[in-house]
Amino acid sequence: KKNTGEEWDVLEFSSLTELKKYRKSHPEKMAFSYSYALSQGVDKQFRHINIAEADHFKQFLRQIKRAGLDIRAIC
Repeated sequence: KKNTGEEWDVLEFSSLTELKKYRKSHPEKMAFSYSYALSQGVDKQFRHINIAEADHFKQFLRQIKRAGLDIRAIC
């Protein structure tokens, strides 16, 4: 399903485990289209500095794994 601009949800998780638990416990929400981003903070204009981002969850996980990122160290 596609989200309209008015329906965008922004969710924040402190770990991949927390994100995976959310995805399992909310399958009805996960039926919508989502983009995933791992941010290391914001710049001076308050834009997120993404170090990994993807339109699909598995692609997002592969990017994190390939880069050897530990998101607990980033949060």
